[in-house]
Amino acid sequence: MHVESELYSALLAAGVSQEKAERVADALSKTIDQRYMAHAAVLATKADIESLRSDVFKALTDQTWKLAGVVLAGMGFVVAVLKLTP
Repeated sequence: MHVESELYSALLAAGVSQEKAERVADALSKTIDQRYMAHAAVLATKADIESLRSDVFKALTDQTWKLAGVVLAGMGFVVAVLKLTP
């Protein structure tokens, strides 16, 4: 609350009443908190992005192995059918 206390002190030094200076400092503090919370809800941290990157990599790896399995199974089926046909 350094900024708010500096503003409070400056307002008092400028001749603003203590009550009004407190209200201004409190209003500023609340506004800063509201903006911080709004940004915190929207922004991703480095840890969030790293976690997402890890999840995407795992999903792509799993999908690649599944696709490779389907292709190999299909090829095996085609080979088996070709062996059974005269």
